[in-house]
Amino acid sequence: MTASDLTADLVVDNATHLTEAGPRTVDVVVRDGRIAAIGPQAGAGLDARERIAANGGLIAPPFVEPHSHPDKALSRRLIRRLGLPATLTERPQLMQRQRDLKAAFTQDDVAERAGAFLRLAAAQGVGTVAGQADIDTVTGLTSFEGVMRARAEHAGLVDLRVTAFPQEGLVQDPGAYDLVAAALAAGAHRVGGWPNNEKSWDDQLTHLDQVFELAERFGVGIDINIDYFTDPSERLLEPLAERTIAHSMQGMVNANHVGALETYPDDAARRVIDKVAEAQIAVTVCPTNLGGSYPYRGVSRPNELLAAGVTVAAGAGNLQDNWEPFGNLDPLDTARLAWHAFPLGDEDDKGIDTAWRLVTDNASKAAGVPYGELRVGERADFVVLAATTLTDALRNEPGPRRLVRDGRVVAGRAGEIWTQPEPAPRPVVR
Repeated sequence: MTASDLTADLVVDNATHLTEAGPRTVDVVVRDGRIAAIGPQAGAGLDARERIAANGGLIAPPFVEPHSHPDKALSRRLIRRLGLPATLTERPQLMQRQRDLKAAFTQDDVAERAGAFLRLAAAQGVGTVAGQADIDTVTGLTSFEGVMRARAEHAGLVDLRVTAFPQEGLVQDPGAYDLVAAALAAGAHRVGGWPNNEKSWDDQLTHLDQVFELAERFGVGIDINIDYFTDPSERLLEPLAERTIAHSMQGMVNANHVGALETYPDDAARRVIDKVAEAQIAVTVCPTNLGGSYPYRGVSRPNELLAAGVTVAAGAGNLQDNWEPFGNLDPLDTARLAWHAFPLGDEDDKGIDTAWRLVTDNASKAAGVPYGELRVGERADFVVLAATTLTDALRNEPGPRRLVRDGRVVAGRAGEIWTQPEPAPRPVVR
């Protein structure tokens, strides 16, 4: 045994590691940014530069945020500053206010807000973010370049995977196609789209075809918003699945929202869900779509999709912007909302496991990145929670947590956890 075997950069003591065989109480030992040992008492007697007393709290790979808009994040404060109407309910008015907002965006402004977004995500234990950046003839490449700058400035904190997102369309916004291509050439990770926003069915299909053309041209995956509202006229999920198979892009497409699927007759829904499963399309829903806006956006048919073998994830969506005044980027908050929204209560404790997967391994697949496991020799990236069970993790939103990247504690948050004490035994009266 060498002297280095008796030292460590970081030791996490007495953590609960969730494995396929069940929860295990372990220590995690980190050296040189990698996991050197995992097991009961693995850190006992070691001289560690830093220690985390987990006290039975969960340890797991970092959370993944599968659907967000870091370029728009925290821009709600600009509505008043720019003198834009504060109270709107109609979709065309909201769309116009978004155009007015992003026309005023600067690269510095976007980088500052996206950076704050990433720091908040890290404090919540998020290690990977899939973020869409608007690219169109309104904002040009300003939003994209600001987001990419924030990405570079926070590379040691969060891995941001950027989608080049033509929100205004590809057909009805001439020039957007070339701008998206420029963003992909500059390092965007995936190509996005919103084909339902085009004015005719033919234009919607053209939009879809152009998204696949760009994906093949640049060798990237697709992260697309589709069938956004609970509107039975929105029927683009099936053409998306058909094109995914035709272009041999199985496993490379993530579809966001998919609310219109709720409105399909059951037999039509089954047919389309089977195609989605065959195409290996991931579906990301936002539980916050259940309220706060009209038309109602829904949460798709998540349980039927899951039963068919489709990867279903849950994302935060918008954060304090034109569309959403709230949000905290807490994946556990998202998972708890999804437990109610799907609903997952009929599955008892299995539903809690499903809710957890929506923001961990399923979210990782939807984001198009591998989900790291805690294994000896792997990079030391993980989150440590105060909660000792998944049920408590979803209950104790204010509880403290710490994010470790490359073996270093890089972010976290403080807070107390609440537990219900066991009742004292009642005296037996005879």
